[in-house]
Amino acid sequence: MIKRLIIMSFLVLSFAGIAIWQHTLSAQSFGDQPPASEVTPDPWPKVVDQNGAKYSLYQPQLDSWDGHHFEAHTAVSVLPAGAKEPDFGVIEITAKTRVHRLFRVVEFHDIEIKKAIFPSTPDKAALYQQGFQSIVSNGPSTMSLDRLDAMLAIAGAEKQARAVPVKNEPPKFVFSQTAAMLVMIDGEPVWRTVQGTKLERVINSRAFILLDDSSGNYYIHIFDGFVTAKSLMGPWKAAKGVPAGINKLAQKLSKDDVVDLISGPANVKQKPSLKKGVPEIIVATTPTELVVTQGPPDWAPLEGTMLLYVKNTTGNIFKDIENQKTYVLVTGRWFTAPGFAGPWQYVPGTELPPDFFKIPDDSPKENVKASIPKTPQSQEAVIANEIPETAVVYIDKATFTPVITGAPELKPVPDTTLMYVYNSPNPIVMVSQNSWYAVQNGVWFTAPSVQGPWVVATSIPAVIYSIPPSSPIYYVTYVKIYDVTSQYVVVGYTPGYMGTVVTADGVVVYGTGYTYVPYIGAAVWYAPPVTYGYAANPTWTPWTGWAMGFGFGLAMGAAWSDAYWGCAPYWGAYHGYYGGYYGGYYGYHGAAAWGPGGWAATTGNVYSHWGATSAVTRTSAGYNAWTGNAWSSKVGASYNSVTGRISAGQRASVSNVYTGGYAYGQRGAT
Repeated sequence: MIKRLIIMSFLVLSFAGIAIWQHTLSAQSFGDQPPASEVTPDPWPKVVDQNGAKYSLYQPQLDSWDGHHFEAHTAVSVLPAGAKEPDFGVIEITAKTRVHRLFRVVEFHDIEIKKAIFPSTPDKAALYQQGFQSIVSNGPSTMSLDRLDAMLAIAGAEKQARAVPVKNEPPKFVFSQTAAMLVMIDGEPVWRTVQGTKLERVINSRAFILLDDSSGNYYIHIFDGFVTAKSLMGPWKAAKGVPAGINKLAQKLSKDDVVDLISGPANVKQKPSLKKGVPEIIVATTPTELVVTQGPPDWAPLEGTMLLYVKNTTGNIFKDIENQKTYVLVTGRWFTAPGFAGPWQYVPGTELPPDFFKIPDDSPKENVKASIPKTPQSQEAVIANEIPETAVVYIDKATFTPVITGAPELKPVPDTTLMYVYNSPNPIVMVSQNSWYAVQNGVWFTAPSVQGPWVVATSIPAVIYSIPPSSPIYYVTYVKIYDVTSQYVVVGYTPGYMGTVVTADGVVVYGTGYTYVPYIGAAVWYAPPVTYGYAANPTWTPWTGWAMGFGFGLAMGAAWSDAYWGCAPYWGAYHGYYGGYYGGYYGYHGAAAWGPGGWAATTGNVYSHWGATSAVTRTSAGYNAWTGNAWSSKVGASYNSVTGRISAGQRASVSNVYTGGYAYGQRGAT
C-alpha cells in the first residue's frame, strides 16, 4: 500500500517518506468522500519537523534525467524555532536512478541536496541545506517510470516554450500632474448600435463608453455618474444630464458583467464621487501606461547613490545624475529616456546603471529591487513565482461547458501542431481531431470533440506545455496535474497563470509583451491577455508576500482619498469563472482582490469559484479563498519588504502592521 502511494505521489513525497501523508491519501482514495472541511490538496507543501524547525518543500520542477542521473529543483521554506515567519529559498536536488522496466518503476539512490539558496538569510543556507539533506537521506525511494517519463516530456516542452522570448517594446507613457484615469480600448474602438436607440457602445472595452448619434456627445461612466466630451479623446467634463435610458443600460450591463462602471467594489465605504471633481480622462487604444504625480515631480536623493526618485507618486520614477537619463519601472520592466517626453526604450535589468544595484534595503524604494537581477528581492520574487496554489478537484462534480460564438474558429498555436478556438472566452486546445483540452478556473478538462462530453482531465499531453509566449493562451501552461485517484485529481497553478513571466535576466515581469488580437463578434468581445495599462509591478506586502500588484502609481488625488479607480483586470484567467461572459471580470471574488490603491494581481485563489463541493483548497497566507475580500482594502499599499515601512507616495491604510520581527530576522518593527 505504502509503495503504491509513493508511486502515485510526486518525487519529494518519496524523498520525505512521511507515513501520515500516505495514510491521508489512502483514506481519501478508498474510503467514502470526506467532508469538504477535512480535505486538503495532496498535501503540499510537505512539512517535516527537524530539530525544532519546520522544513517545507513545494512541488519540485524536473530539470533533467538521462536515464541514470536525475536533477530537479524546488521552492522550500524553513520556519526556525520561535520564529513567526519562514525563510524562503530554493534547493537543487540530484540523484542516481535504477530503472526496472518490467515493473515500470524507477529507484532513486544517492539523493543529494547540491545547493541551497536563501536570498534573505544567506548565512543560514548551509544549515538549511544540511536539514533538507537529512530529510531526503532515508534510503532508496521509488516512483512510476511512466510518471517520470511524463514529467520529463513536460519539462522538455516547457524548455521549448521558454525559448521564445517575451517582448519588451515600450508602451506609450503618459505623465499627469493632476488626478487622472486611464480608459483602455482593446485596439481601435468597435461600435455597436444599442437596439432601439440612437446610441452606440464601444464593445471592445471594459469601460462603459457611449456615443449619442443625435447630439454627437460621447459618455463614459465613472464613479457615481457620467463624464462627457465631443471627442473620444476628450477633454472630458462631468455630464449635467444624459439621454434617457443610458443609466438603466449601464446598470444592466454592469449586472451582467459586460462592463465595469469604475465605481468601486461594494465593500468599500468611502467611494469616489464626481461631486469632488473630475479626474483627467485619458482614452488609449494602444499599449499605454499612465503615471500620476501629485503636482510637479518632487525629486529626492536616494542615500548612497547618484540616483534621484520622485516622491509624490506611487509609481517608480528615477533619474541617474551621472547620465541624466530618466528611468521608469512598469510591469517589472525598466524603460529609459532623456526626459518625460521620451523617446522611451527598454533597458535590461542587467544593464541598469551600477547605482541601481546600490539602492539601500532601508530606502523608500526598496521594492524596485525585485526587478533588479541577482538581488535578494528579485530572487525571492522568483521563488514566490514558483509556488503554486493547489486544490483537490472531484472528478464527478466539476463540469465544463464551453462558450463558443457560432461555429468554432480554429487558429494555429505558433511553433506547435496545436490549434485553439479563437471565438471562445475559454482556452480550448485541439491536440488532434479526437483530442481536445480546455482550462477553466485552474482545472483541466478533456473531450473527444469540441462538443464534448467534457470531463476532468487526469493527464495532459506534453505538447500543450510547448505553447510559446507568442500565443494568447500561453498562460494555460502554468496549470498542471500533480496527482490522480479514482475520485479526484490534485491540480495547481503558479502565478504565471495570472500573467507573470520570469525573464532570462532572472526577474519576474507581468505580461508577455505581445499584443494579441481579440475576438470581436456581433455582440461579444473576448479579450486576450494584456501587458500594459494597469501599472503592474512586483510588490511586497505583509498579506501577500511578493506578488504582482495592479494599480500602483496610477492614481492619485486627495479628492478621492488617494485611491485609484479604474477598470479591473479582465483577461484570461481573470474572467469566465462561471462559464459564459462578455468580457466579464470577477476580481473581488478571489482571483485578484482589489480596492483602494490597486489590486493584488497574482494572489488569491481561483479554485474558490468551484465551491466546496467540487474543489477543496486551503487558504493562502491569511487570504480567505472563498470570499476573496480579505486583502481587498490592504493590498493597494506597497511596503518595504525589509523594514515594513510604507513605500514612497503611499498613504497608510493599516497602522502598526508589525508587532516585532517579520519574515526574516532583519525585518524589524515599524
